[in-house]
Amino acid sequence: MIRKSDLSGFNIPGTIEALKATLFADDTTVYLSEEDDFGVLQDILDTWCSAAKARFNISKTEIIPIGEVTYRTEVITTYRSTGTWKNFPQNARMAGEGEPVRILGAFIGNGVRQCEAWSPTLAKLDSVLERWQKGISTLEGRRHVVQMFIGGMTQFLTDVQSMPPQVCKRLEKVLRKYLWNDRIIPPVSMEYACASFEHGGL
Repeated sequence: MIRKSDLSGFNIPGTIEALKATLFADDTTVYLSEEDDFGVLQDILDTWCSAAKARFNISKTEIIPIGEVTYRTEVITTYRSTGTWKNFPQNARMAGEGEPVRILGAFIGNGVRQCEAWSPTLAKLDSVLERWQKGISTLEGRRHVVQMFIGGMTQFLTDVQSMPPQVCKRLEKVLRKYLWNDRIIPPVSMEYACASFEHGGL
């Protein structure tokens, strides 16, 4: 219904159709141009909810203003001070500058610091490795833990968010610390430890 509506959405160069919505399971992201009226979208949502016997949770709705800084500032300031902006829903979260919004595991927003987006993942990883450090395992076992958690828990976020150099350095430090059981001077340099099996590495 949204894609067939009169909403303009985002016109992206090189694409055939305008981007109006992306859907995954019960998550819906709608893209509105400056000329689009949220009231039109609301009518579509009301119709869909009536037919599907469902409802959209407005309290979980998050709005990310897009455009020039002056326009974004005007939207954020007006909405937060008055609770309204054009026909936008009330009681939704209006993301400010530097405030990330999580969409399907990625953190999106204006002026978002990438290192902050990584903070929850790094904290969770520290907790997991701390528990594994209490056990007794061989070097081979530690290699599996590194691949499962340091590799597995960062793969998706790296793909959708990219990994800042600071985060990469921190992960290398965490990996080295866990792999060599907190030894200050590891018995084998990381260059050789990270080499392929054919070259004697892990």
